[in-house]
Amino acid sequence: MLNQRTIIVALALSCLLALSLIPTTTASAADVAEPKNLTAKQWTVPELDLELVRIPAGKFTMGSPSDEPSRRADETQHEVTISRPFYMGKHEVTQGEYYRLMMPDFDHETWTFKRGPMHQGAAYCYRKYKGGHIFRGSSVGGQLNLRHPMESVTWDAAVEFCRRLTETERKAGRLPKGYAYRLPTEAEWEYAARAGTKGPFNVDADSSYENLKKFAFVGHNWTAPVGDGRLPNAWGLYDMHGNVYEWCGDWYGPYPTAKTIDPAGPTEGEKRVARGGCFIGCDTTTEDPALAVHPFIRTASRYQFSPDVKGHAILGFRVVLGPEIKAGSE
Repeated sequence: MLNQRTIIVALALSCLLALSLIPTTTASAADVAEPKNLTAKQWTVPELDLELVRIPAGKFTMGSPSDEPSRRADETQHEVTISRPFYMGKHEVTQGEYYRLMMPDFDHETWTFKRGPMHQGAAYCYRKYKGGHIFRGSSVGGQLNLRHPMESVTWDAAVEFCRRLTETERKAGRLPKGYAYRLPTEAEWEYAARAGTKGPFNVDADSSYENLKKFAFVGHNWTAPVGDGRLPNAWGLYDMHGNVYEWCGDWYGPYPTAKTIDPAGPTEGEKRVARGGCFIGCDTTTEDPALAVHPFIRTASRYQFSPDVKGHAILGFRVVLGPEIKAGSE
């Protein structure tokens, strides 16, 4: 007959085994197993509280059909395979996250706006004023818009943010081997934005303007706090439509017509791709009220900016934790 001590040990071992079989739902950067082996749905960078969502590997049709309203000629449909899962920022990178990493000692209280180009990384929607941005009255005083997306950044500044984040996390021993923080490829961006949908927006069931406003911040004159009062897409990503355009790693160029696997764009070019549309804009050529607000918030819509453009409040970025990319983009 088993004694009491044997029974207690057996019960304890049973409990530990049961716990080990429960799938994880969250993870932090302290878990350095390769993401392809993680079952966690989220990945968090501790110091910045930057949350990323796991995007599964898969296949999709990139671009738009020829009969999609407001479609442009550079949206040729083609099949793309994303061969490995990756993590993508749940939100666009915020001003608070950007300042904490890039300008930890910046004196926000005494900074003043002066005529001329933006300097030292200040965003257009830098402080909270009636107009929502620094050009309405003095730039001194007023609450910082730390939960608004970081904008007015060049492509190089966005890439530098990713580089510093990668360097910091590698030093802390929190980065999986072969992975880095970087801008998404254009294919990764559209794949993640669609989250399995095929229509103009990532709300296939009801793409009416009223429903779209539940997911997108559009038809305004300034940015909004990331995800504030809006719904995510099916994979848990906020503001894939509207708020600010998001830099991608790719040079802008024509799409291939053949099937591709993990494309990273042309190896050279003059402008970089940005996706997702922003908070302003309209199209008077369409009767569809959703598309009239902004044709560039369509999931397939592409836009291009000079990588050194600065002072654009419409332009921000979000990060990806994924396999390192050597050629084509960054």
